[in-house]
Amino acid sequence: MKCFRCQTENNESVIFCEKCGSLLSQKEKSDRFRKKNFFMALAVIIVCAAGIAYLFRAVIPPSVQMTESVSVDDKKKVESGRQEKHKGYGVKPGAAAQEPSMDKGVRSKIADESSEDPLDVMRVVAGWVNIIDPWGRQVNKFRAGLAGTGWLALPSRACLGGNRWLFSADSGLETEISGGLWINGDKVGLWHLTEETDGSELAAWNKGKLVSWKSLESSGEYQSVTLIAGGTEGFFMSVYLPDYINEIGIFFQDNKVVGWSFGKWLPKGYMWTAATEAPKYKTWVRYFYDVTYANGREEQFALALALAPDMQKDYLDLDQLASFVKGFQLNPKLAPEDTPYYLLPEAIIKQMRVLAADAVSRGEGNWVVNILNSQVLRRIGDIGLLIDIVPVIAAVRSYDAAINEIEVTGRDLVRQAGLLDVPKLDKLHLLFYQEWLQSLVADGDVSTGLQTFNAAKTYYPDDPYIHLLGVELALLNSDWQEAERLLYMREYPLSLQERYLFLARRIAEMKGEEEWIVIRFPRGSNRIPVTAVINEEINQDFIIDTGASMMTIPSSTAEELGLEIVKGRRIVTTASGVVTATEVIIDAVEIGGWVEYDVRALVLDIPNQPGLGLLGLNYLGRFRMGLKPEEGTVMLTPR
Repeated sequence: MKCFRCQTENNESVIFCEKCGSLLSQKEKSDRFRKKNFFMALAVIIVCAAGIAYLFRAVIPPSVQMTESVSVDDKKKVESGRQEKHKGYGVKPGAAAQEPSMDKGVRSKIADESSEDPLDVMRVVAGWVNIIDPWGRQVNKFRAGLAGTGWLALPSRACLGGNRWLFSADSGLETEISGGLWINGDKVGLWHLTEETDGSELAAWNKGKLVSWKSLESSGEYQSVTLIAGGTEGFFMSVYLPDYINEIGIFFQDNKVVGWSFGKWLPKGYMWTAATEAPKYKTWVRYFYDVTYANGREEQFALALALAPDMQKDYLDLDQLASFVKGFQLNPKLAPEDTPYYLLPEAIIKQMRVLAADAVSRGEGNWVVNILNSQVLRRIGDIGLLIDIVPVIAAVRSYDAAINEIEVTGRDLVRQAGLLDVPKLDKLHLLFYQEWLQSLVADGDVSTGLQTFNAAKTYYPDDPYIHLLGVELALLNSDWQEAERLLYMREYPLSLQERYLFLARRIAEMKGEEEWIVIRFPRGSNRIPVTAVINEEINQDFIIDTGASMMTIPSSTAEELGLEIVKGRRIVTTASGVVTATEVIIDAVEIGGWVEYDVRALVLDIPNQPGLGLLGLNYLGRFRMGLKPEEGTVMLTPR
């Protein structure tokens, strides 16, 4: 085997060259197979690539050489003319239009190799329409395009609420829209500017021919568009639009304007079908406003909103609040989807709640309650507004009035809303009952208190605080048995344990006092008044006087009863000095349900206290007496 390095012949059995020591057959064999492997791998790759190309031959488009009959110079000329036209009358650039598929329309710069692009010879006078309300507020702003001497089609729902419509062309022209063709109920009207302009001619749409379309919101434009007719709508013929025409734009046919699309305002296109190019006015912008908006709820809301920035006077909040209320008393003229967000009832109610809160904070709560009365609250129908108002009613009127508002008006609103209850309103209802009962207990008004307690129990039979207030009312009514029954019929939370123990002690004391005549007086007072029934005929006011030896009655009482004198004049020493008095016998004296008979008394008028008697020791001595000035009680029990 020849050495690859030194060319020396070697035996076949050796691996290394006997002369230079180089590796013999492996080296040569490795180089030979390396070249062979490379070409084999290359062949495999070529075969695989060919197979893949064959499998996907339907997906990969063939390369087509596009030929044009229009010269490069002609194309430049057309494109230059288009750019010049866009500077004067063109559409303000916007978002790119949606690219349609080839079977829906063809978008191109050169539509026909043998003629000019139809869109390039149109004079598109485009601009903005501003809808302004009577108070100068911009209601809507949207794109529009003119035809003929200043005609433009406008979607009616975009024009609602404005009595002035202004057109501002991209070229600088500014003018008002005066009148046009529209009848109440039409979705689209054809309106005219007060100043005539020179735009593309307005012509009737030929249903048998294709149309071109140009967007007024972006650079989108399509040719050879097929439209499907719908039906006659007002002065127009409605058509169904391809999906890719979804912006405000103009349709052309034979270099003339034949229709409009309205983007988000209307899903259909509207094509002009009249034969004449110069339509005659049928109505005016002012009439459109009167029919669709004037004297409705939304107009009154807009008027109320207009009060805020201009009026600088006292009670502005109340004036604006009353103006909003007037709006709710009117019927709406706009559908909810056509109403500006700031004139929707929910937006107005939010403002009313703020105005009411501000007025209450300034001490004008009574005015707020008068404006937002029960009838108004029902008309508005908002539970949140009612929740804001009832605390004001409780503060400026009474708990009774606030509770009644919740139970009558609140019940109606909850039912109208389809709810079972409103937790926040229920919480206020319970709170007012608790506070009202507490005030009645503090005032000692037992009769009203018991009526209120019974009403509260029908709504909140398990409320522990109301239950304890019922116990206190029973004690004030001197009915310890009822108080005891109420107190021990339920358990109470820790927060009420102190009150519970106090009432339990009071009940125990009253039970111990059952065999006693209990006379109550102001704690710490040295004057103890009591009323007694004399001879079952006359209620006589007395003062308990342990320093007087005899009971006394005024002369007027003695004369009225016709009491018999049992002893003539006698000398009596009083705090005012020595006086003379006659002695009589009273048949019966009743105090606290206990009657004492044949009680002697002096007929004596106390100076500066006419009509008042004294309970002296000759009466008090018939009882065991316990005096507790610190508790304000005198207890008498017969001996």
